[in-house]
Amino acid sequence: MTENLSHDSNASFAPTSVAPRQVPAIIRLTAAAAGVLTSLPQGVLRLVGTRTNADGNTLDADVAASLKGLSIVEGEDIAHLPPQQGRESLDNQAYLATPKGLPVGSVTEHRVAGVRVRHYRPKGAEGVDVQLPTVVYFHGGGWVLGSLDSHDSTCRWLCNRGEVAVLSVDYRLAPEAPFPAGIDDATAVTLAVLSGEVEGVDPSRVATAGDSAGGNLSAVVNLRLRDESQPQPKLQMMFVPVTDLRSMDTASHNEFAEGLFLTKEQMEWYREHYVPNEADRANAYVSPLAAEDLSGLPPAYVAVAGFDPLRDEGEAYARRLAEAGVEVTLRRHEGLVHPFANSTGIWRGARQALDEAVGALRLALNIV
Repeated sequence: MTENLSHDSNASFAPTSVAPRQVPAIIRLTAAAAGVLTSLPQGVLRLVGTRTNADGNTLDADVAASLKGLSIVEGEDIAHLPPQQGRESLDNQAYLATPKGLPVGSVTEHRVAGVRVRHYRPKGAEGVDVQLPTVVYFHGGGWVLGSLDSHDSTCRWLCNRGEVAVLSVDYRLAPEAPFPAGIDDATAVTLAVLSGEVEGVDPSRVATAGDSAGGNLSAVVNLRLRDESQPQPKLQMMFVPVTDLRSMDTASHNEFAEGLFLTKEQMEWYREHYVPNEADRANAYVSPLAAEDLSGLPPAYVAVAGFDPLRDEGEAYARRLAEAGVEVTLRRHEGLVHPFANSTGIWRGARQALDEAVGALRLALNIV
């Protein structure tokens, strides 16, 4: 069942009951500058310089330019901040990469299984009297950072382009609520959706999705549902997922340890906060790559970035799924970095990547 948390008000591009986040003026100005910079022709942007990885692939020019700009304006590294300050910093960084004015039909907030969710619905289906195919989305941020606001643009993109409802889950964060609190919240919401307890949702056409730590939650929720003999979604989508918190010593972790948004030091900081007990890091509900059996899971769509510390473990998980007989689509976006799912406002490749994912989503949920 759902419990309403908000009241209707007006917005410039969609009915909404969610108050817009108050963004500092300097962040709004920086976002405008970033949009201008990355809209320049690729040939011009290449003059700023780029980077080639060990596979011979080149970082997209607009990505390289924006990373250089971010290095100039960003403050202290997230890994050196208290979690609350880190959360504010990540929300600001996400705003820099957000497309402005992406229309949806309505945005409301309510509770599902006791957990707050933000409910996006496409134009023409604003009311919950229409049952829609639905994505249950888990935001990234290393289980420590991230919010409904930081990943608002990703959810709007899926809602707008996919013509689906999206339930963005405000799961509990570490270190205040370490493993397994976030997994408990994510599983509870997903099970309520699949059990037909949420108004406006077609429980027979559901996908789970998430990026980074949220991609990990998408994987883990489905493992847990399978283990508990519960209903499962039609598709599990994982963007740049964390799949192994045991050693974090892959080739991509070492090659891309610094300078490409997500760093090895930050991953260690996230791990220490989320799973302080080292023995828990081998648990399949923390490191799904450690699971002995991956059979019987829903079809999977795994998208990784060519310049991301998490690239290799994401691909390894996709291979393990395929070996277990799970239908898998694996896509490596060669010229992108970690936060592409949340960067459609500034990177051409990010927009293309999200649209590819939307195509897979529409196919899996039979949206014509």
